[in-house]
Amino acid sequence: MLPANDYNSGAFSNKPSVENDDRLRRLYYENFHAAHPILVPSGLYNEQNYPACLHAVVHFVGSHYSATGRATEYKKRVAEQLGSHTERSPATVQAWLIYAIVLNARREADEAQAALNQSIDLALDLGMNRAGFASASHALCSVEAESMRRTWWELVITEIYLAISLNSFTFRCSALPPEVALPCEESIYNGGRDIPTPSMMLDFRRRIIAAGDPVFSSFSYRIEATMILSRVIVLNRVPECHRDQVQAAENALVSWTNHLPAKKLDIVDAYGNVDEMMFQAHLTTGYAAMLLHLPRSDLQPVLAQPERSQFWPGASCHLQLSSTSTRLVHSIKAAEASRQVSDSISVCPNILKHSPFIIPSLSLCGLIQLATSTLHSDECFDHHCNRVNLILGCLKSARRTWELAESTYQSLRSSAAELMSDSLERCQWNCAPLNQLVPTESLPSDPTRPSSALDGQDLMVTDLPSNFFDRACFNASFFTAVPDLNMI
Repeated sequence: MLPANDYNSGAFSNKPSVENDDRLRRLYYENFHAAHPILVPSGLYNEQNYPACLHAVVHFVGSHYSATGRATEYKKRVAEQLGSHTERSPATVQAWLIYAIVLNARREADEAQAALNQSIDLALDLGMNRAGFASASHALCSVEAESMRRTWWELVITEIYLAISLNSFTFRCSALPPEVALPCEESIYNGGRDIPTPSMMLDFRRRIIAAGDPVFSSFSYRIEATMILSRVIVLNRVPECHRDQVQAAENALVSWTNHLPAKKLDIVDAYGNVDEMMFQAHLTTGYAAMLLHLPRSDLQPVLAQPERSQFWPGASCHLQLSSTSTRLVHSIKAAEASRQVSDSISVCPNILKHSPFIIPSLSLCGLIQLATSTLHSDECFDHHCNRVNLILGCLKSARRTWELAESTYQSLRSSAAELMSDSLERCQWNCAPLNQLVPTESLPSDPTRPSSALDGQDLMVTDLPSNFFDRACFNASFFTAVPDLNMI
């Protein structure tokens, strides 16, 4: 017997119930839309004249978050709908694009590449990369025009991320002049009201020399972060590139963080709302930093085995890459970038609410922590081990939905078993006794000192015994511009 709210008969029907359609569409918007917000907000979905192929893709994506386990059947329906669909429209571009993202997360690489090519070919034929395309058929400040702009930029981002997974580095979208206006803030878009006059990429780039401190949408910072990532990928494919090019990529990463407005430094507000676009942007720059520094570091020999190559695709593992610093400095920077990624995911650990694009950055983060633990002293092993545990837990949760997370989890787990087994046995009792962490006597309260919410919490980190932390892992790093994440 089929579960409730599923199809009315045992055979897969091409005419599912309205109730089932609504449920799958709701799952799409609850779990996937925030990470790839190109369709109109959920409240406006039924008002759009979306083609059947796009509806089928939405239901296919939603089925991955359903307990029915019928994603493969929904995929067959998508293939039928897209195969027979002849309309050349932006909605068709969106259908192929979303389909490509999900196929990549399912580790169906060839089909993902084919779907992405279909989306890019049609988008370029329609002229979606042109400045006036979105406003040609919709009002400039309408939600529909904003959806068109978002679709083009999501194509740019997806092409770069799929190039990493597919080890193919031909960038057709990001190589074009950036004519399309930038997306607005998510809160405005999801409100379904009129969109402010959009900013252009030139406006965004001029923020560096602006007299004030202009703030752009989180989507805009995500776009720039992904463009920096593409530069790093290309650099790692060219072993004889000039060291100034490597330094330029490093400068871009540091500048991206230094020029963030204060309100964009945090990824979660006081109410627990996650800024998904900034979350992805921070993880993207962290991933780019890891890819830039890892091949040039002392960690490279530990991670150069062929079975671990999926953790850092695009890097020429067997070639000496151009460098601007010593291998030690690159090791420190790679480890610091890894720490920043793990800190970000610890703030927002519900990985199924995030894009599957973050899976490669999580896997590389975990592997760098493994490699670092083999080079650092036993005193800080627990810190690296905890970060690896965090990443493994996130991947373990995501593998129930995405095959990409399953394969990544198994690779990282086997690497951890190989690299950490001896240290786990050697360091299992290498922790400071609890009685060293508790003050033996209370300090008398000073009646002249005003009370505060911090009273009773005078045991600060700096009061812990010196052997509890390894200095290399605890001291504030001089090699990063990224501040520790805080709640707003």
